[in-house]
Amino acid sequence: MNINYVRGLFCTNFPFPTNHTNPLNYLSHRSWNGYLYFNRSDVNINSSLDMPTSNFEIIGCLGASSVINNSKIILHGEIYGNFKPILKDIQNSKTLSNLFIHLNELYKLDGAYSLVLPTVLGTLICRDPIGMKPLYFGKYDNNIVISSQKKPIMNICATADPFLPGGAFLLEKNLFLMPSKSYFISSQFNDSNGDELISLLKSSLINRIGSKKKISISFSGGIDSSILVVLASQFSNVSAINVRMKNSYDYNNARKLSKLLGLDLIEVEPSQVEIIEAIPKIQDIAEVTRPLDISIGLGFYFVAQAAKIHGFRDLFVGQLADELFGGYARYLRTFKENGQESVIQMMRNDVYNAYALNFERDEKITSPFVDLHVPYASIGVVKYGLSCPLNLKIDYSKQIRKIILKRIGQKLNLPIDILTQSKKAIHFSSGIDKIVKNYLKHR
Repeated sequence: MNINYVRGLFCTNFPFPTNHTNPLNYLSHRSWNGYLYFNRSDVNINSSLDMPTSNFEIIGCLGASSVINNSKIILHGEIYGNFKPILKDIQNSKTLSNLFIHLNELYKLDGAYSLVLPTVLGTLICRDPIGMKPLYFGKYDNNIVISSQKKPIMNICATADPFLPGGAFLLEKNLFLMPSKSYFISSQFNDSNGDELISLLKSSLINRIGSKKKISISFSGGIDSSILVVLASQFSNVSAINVRMKNSYDYNNARKLSKLLGLDLIEVEPSQVEIIEAIPKIQDIAEVTRPLDISIGLGFYFVAQAAKIHGFRDLFVGQLADELFGGYARYLRTFKENGQESVIQMMRNDVYNAYALNFERDEKITSPFVDLHVPYASIGVVKYGLSCPLNLKIDYSKQIRKIILKRIGQKLNLPIDILTQSKKAIHFSSGIDKIVKNYLKHR
């Protein structure tokens, strides 16, 4: 089975209207080496930077090492495990019920992807169940437009809505499908010491590192990224990247903690001018307007940019650890005000909504520079986190968060300074947030 690996998608179930702006204008930052495009009746594939003269309905943005083959299967991201037989079963499904069955088998596998797959029932487009790769849709005269960016859709349609994680769409039938979320359900938990979590994180890292000889990790000195550094170092050469302003919380903290870990630390210190000049780029590429999203996006932007400058194609981050294991202070506040069940539901909602609140923004902002990997957002780790009891995440009486992560940190011999510090969010600890708020206030 041949697969075309891409770095973004654009799909329609009708010939692209020529009176609208070329969608490649909105996808150019994703395309490192041209484009793949074809329609459902024509398998001729062209990698030129210009639009084809004939009608097309599917575009893929090619990466640095993309290999174009005579296949209509295009995959943005990665699926881990023995997934090709499942794709074959999906392709050959003759009924919607069989298609659902095989889709649910696919969604049990770890991965971060959006996928275009020709099937007996039509061209299928689907998104991984956690929603690691951005995907949106819009409607145009009873037709559909789907893309990794909102702007190519909004150029044609009135709005761009999120393509839900674990969702699928049959292009010719104009039909959305939503398989069950049974792959998140775990009936028991027997890991109070954290050994299983260490094993799951190792498996997640092994999948995402693969044969890569070197990787970069966004490092703030917090326990999430420190755990990744220690575990990933067993499988690849790791360099840590820290972005912060001079005299910020992270300025001395990350440097001190990286030395304790014996890390090769790449320090990035953007000037106020560089931050302000980058804000319009963040708003454009990440398609965000909220000051919070801009501040967080700037941190990822400069980390990813530094990773590329230093020769890395892959950036690993500690996202989703807070939602899974009780990292936010608001969980303690909610426990006090509304009790245990409210906190559990809040954490569950935060995990399910992380695709819209975090993953889409972060993947889009890093897409011009690197491929982004989120080891905590594997199916195994997410199932573990959702089944982990609250008393292994937070302790309101002692004001402790991420209890289970601190236990595995001890097992991994993390320095006591990392285990006991009170960590702030990157946009606060780096000092970027103040500059963004001041800039936006006086615009």
